[in-house]
Amino acid sequence: MSQKMRSVLVGVVAGAFLGAAFAWVASDSDDVGEGDAVAAVKQLGPMDYFALGIAILGLARQFGGMLKKS
Repeated sequence: MSQKMRSVLVGVVAGAFLGAAFAWVASDSDDVGEGDAVAAVKQLGPMDYFALGIAILGLARQFGGMLKKS
């Protein structure tokens, strides 16, 4: 498997896991009503999304470092 294909595959898998985790957190409504989960996501501000983006970039950088070592 080529390096480019492996990178794409790792990106797809990591994106799927991050998307599933975010959806799970957003829809976790055991303690709250149906509409409260949507309201909780709407309360997130621009800085929250910015922090999430920075964290995702940091995770991507760590994956890149791990792939370079192997």
